[in-house]
Amino acid sequence: MQSNPFSDRKILFVMTIDTEEEWDWSGDFPERDFSVQNTRNIPKFQEFCNNLGVKPTYFVDYAIISDPASAECLKVPFQRGKCEIGAHLHPWCNPPVEETVNQENSYIVNLPPELVKRKLRNLTKKIEEAIGERPRSFRSGRWGMNEEILKLLADEGYTTDSCVFPFYADSTFSYYGAPDTPYWPDFENLKTRGTQRDIFEIPVSSGFNFKNFELSDKIHQFLSSDPWRHFRMIGILWRLGLFKKLQLSPELTNSSDMISCIQACLRRGHRIIHMFFHSSSLLQGGSPYVSNEADETRFYKSIEDVVHYMKANTNVTFCTLSEAQTRYLEL
Repeated sequence: MQSNPFSDRKILFVMTIDTEEEWDWSGDFPERDFSVQNTRNIPKFQEFCNNLGVKPTYFVDYAIISDPASAECLKVPFQRGKCEIGAHLHPWCNPPVEETVNQENSYIVNLPPELVKRKLRNLTKKIEEAIGERPRSFRSGRWGMNEEILKLLADEGYTTDSCVFPFYADSTFSYYGAPDTPYWPDFENLKTRGTQRDIFEIPVSSGFNFKNFELSDKIHQFLSSDPWRHFRMIGILWRLGLFKKLQLSPELTNSSDMISCIQACLRRGHRIIHMFFHSSSLLQGGSPYVSNEADETRFYKSIEDVVHYMKANTNVTFCTLSEAQTRYLEL
């Protein structure tokens, strides 16, 4: 029988949840009367995590933390040491809203830095007032980050960032070429390792079903460009199971493919396995990923499958994002 190469390796498992209002993602960004019904399911989800031994990190935005019932749902497990509360900045619901609310300005990297600073300070203060402790970890809405805002986070006392989404790019930013393992980012180029020791980056787990992520990413970008994208080669290779780009998220990836992603990360020597999703997926109809009871059952089951795989195949410790930073730097 072949031995398991990962069974003795110390691995940290982190689960982060963008904890935010629900809305129709194909429509306009909400500016008032925010719907936060998804947080009513956090007690159920937290109990699910407690039973699995997982300690989630909730990145909380202003719409959530300013709703008393939502804040209470988060405060209870936080005070019991069962989770971490970080900050999540959605500019359209985070005062002061001085910008025009539109697609471009939904990314904080497109806003004036001074405005981002005031939004961040209001969010930080609101979270501290609600749960009794300043947040130390951060993820921006829509993933966008740049060097100036990263430095701002450090200046405001944040010690852990989790905006880097490896092998992902948007119209406003690109994480192509960024490390896919935790690192101290350079304040002059956040996609490179630097010498500062004020704020640590813990990327989410994202990659391919092959160990060589860098080569796989080049192939994926090549097949996504003209003229090859017209032949839909990526879709064909995916359906054949020959080449897959994978993310460790129950919203984007099924159980078996998430486990494939983990296996590829472990073969690359990763010591942190980092799952992510949105709190709106805890509410049926709250996100595009969970529309009905069957989707909800599948969603929970896929998380459970991943956790059981980690327990059975690795020497895993389940921890919050900030705890993962401390433990990782001690490995």
